[in-house]
Amino acid sequence: MTLKMQAFDNVWDALEPDPIIRANLKLRSELMLEITKWFDASGYTQKEAAVVLGTTQPRLNDVLKGKIERCTIDRLINMLESAGQHVTFTLAKAA
Repeated sequence: MTLKMQAFDNVWDALEPDPIIRANLKLRSELMLEITKWFDASGYTQKEAAVVLGTTQPRLNDVLKGKIERCTIDRLINMLESAGQHVTFTLAKAA
């Protein structure tokens, strides 16, 4: 048996065959990463940060623990905007 190595640009490209679901997961993971970066730099406790982000401590913990299935795009955008992080999108046509 020969194993073939494949390279992927993103982990979701390797894990998710459905392009629509994959795009959604990529966006959510990028937003979650930005929230995590903000939190790490903030110096806040999770409880304090949750107040700033307009969410609950358990929801923030979901983000910080990478529980992507519990995070919606709109909730993540709202959290970032509450932290003063403006979210913009760039659309690109599929190849």
